[in-house]
Amino acid sequence: MSNINETLKRINELAAKKKSGQELTPEELAEKKKLYEIYLGFIRGQITSTLDRVQFVDPKTGAITEPKRALRDLALEADKDIKENKEIH
Repeated sequence: MSNINETLKRINELAAKKKSGQELTPEELAEKKKLYEIYLGFIRGQITSTLDRVQFVDPKTGAITEPKRALRDLALEADKDIKENKEIH
Protein backbone atom coordinates (compact mmCIF):
# COMPACT_ATOMS: atom_id res chain seq x y z
CA MET A 1 0.00 0.00 0.00
CA SER A 2 1.34 3.40 -0.90
CA ASN A 3 -0.24 5.43 1.88
CA ILE A 4 -2.05 5.07 5.18
CA ASN A 5 -5.45 5.93 3.68
CA GLU A 6 -5.22 3.04 1.24
CA THR A 7 -4.05 0.77 4.05
CA LEU A 8 -7.03 1.74 6.21
CA LYS A 9 -9.41 1.34 3.28
CA ARG A 10 -8.20 -2.22 2.69
CA ILE A 11 -8.33 -3.06 6.42
CA ASN A 12 -11.94 -1.86 6.45
CA GLU A 13 -12.78 -3.89 3.34
CA LEU A 14 -11.45 -7.06 4.96
CA ALA A 15 -13.27 -6.25 8.21
CA ALA A 16 -16.54 -5.71 6.34
CA LYS A 17 -16.13 -9.03 4.55
CA LYS A 18 -15.56 -10.83 7.84
CA LYS A 19 -18.45 -9.00 9.53
CA SER A 20 -20.79 -10.02 6.71
CA GLY A 21 -20.19 -13.65 7.64
CA GLN A 22 -17.75 -14.52 4.89
CA GLU A 23 -14.56 -16.28 5.90
CA LEU A 24 -11.28 -14.66 4.94
CA THR A 25 -8.94 -16.74 2.83
CA PRO A 26 -5.48 -17.60 4.21
CA GLU A 27 -4.06 -15.01 1.81
CA GLU A 28 -6.47 -12.37 3.11
CA LEU A 29 -5.63 -13.26 6.72
CA ALA A 30 -1.92 -12.83 5.95
CA GLU A 31 -2.67 -9.55 4.18
CA LYS A 32 -4.74 -8.36 7.14
CA LYS A 33 -1.88 -9.13 9.52
CA LYS A 34 0.59 -7.24 7.33
CA LEU A 35 -1.78 -4.27 7.02
CA TYR A 36 -2.23 -4.08 10.79
CA GLU A 37 1.56 -4.08 11.23
CA ILE A 38 1.81 -1.18 8.77
CA TYR A 39 -1.00 0.68 10.54
CA LEU A 40 0.49 0.13 14.01
CA GLY A 41 3.89 1.26 12.72
CA PHE A 42 2.26 4.44 11.44
CA ILE A 43 0.57 5.07 14.81
CA ARG A 44 3.79 4.40 16.72
CA GLY A 45 5.60 6.84 14.43
CA GLN A 46 3.02 9.55 15.11
CA ILE A 47 3.24 9.01 18.86
CA THR A 48 7.03 9.03 18.81
CA SER A 49 7.03 12.21 16.72
CA THR A 50 4.63 13.90 19.14
CA LEU A 51 6.58 12.83 22.21
CA ASP A 52 9.83 14.06 20.66
CA ARG A 53 8.33 17.56 20.62
CA VAL A 54 7.17 17.47 24.25
CA GLN A 55 9.10 19.48 26.80
CA PHE A 56 9.00 19.41 30.58
CA VAL A 57 8.90 22.75 32.35
CA ASP A 58 10.10 22.95 35.94
CA PRO A 59 7.37 24.91 37.76
CA LYS A 60 9.90 26.39 40.21
CA THR A 61 12.64 27.46 37.83
CA GLY A 62 10.91 27.53 34.47
CA ALA A 63 13.74 25.40 33.07
CA ILE A 64 12.74 23.48 29.96
CA THR A 65 13.93 19.91 29.53
CA GLU A 66 13.25 17.39 26.78
CA PRO A 67 11.71 14.11 28.01
CA LYS A 68 14.64 11.95 26.87
CA ARG A 69 17.08 14.15 28.72
CA ALA A 70 14.82 14.33 31.79
CA LEU A 71 14.51 10.54 31.87
CA ARG A 72 18.26 10.11 31.43
CA ASP A 73 18.90 12.57 34.27
CA LEU A 74 16.40 10.74 36.51
CA ALA A 75 18.08 7.41 35.74
CA LEU A 76 21.51 8.85 36.54
CA GLU A 77 20.19 10.30 39.80
CA ALA A 78 18.59 6.96 40.72
CA ASP A 79 21.86 5.13 39.98
CA LYS A 80 23.72 7.59 42.19
CA ASP A 81 21.19 7.10 45.01
CA ILE A 82 21.47 3.32 44.72
CA LYS A 83 25.26 3.43 44.91
CA GLU A 84 25.17 5.73 47.94
CA ASN A 85 22.46 3.72 49.73
CA LYS A 86 23.30 0.11 49.05
CA GLU A 87 21.17 -1.03 51.98
CA ILE A 88 18.03 -0.18 49.98
CA HIS A 89 18.16 -3.53 48.17
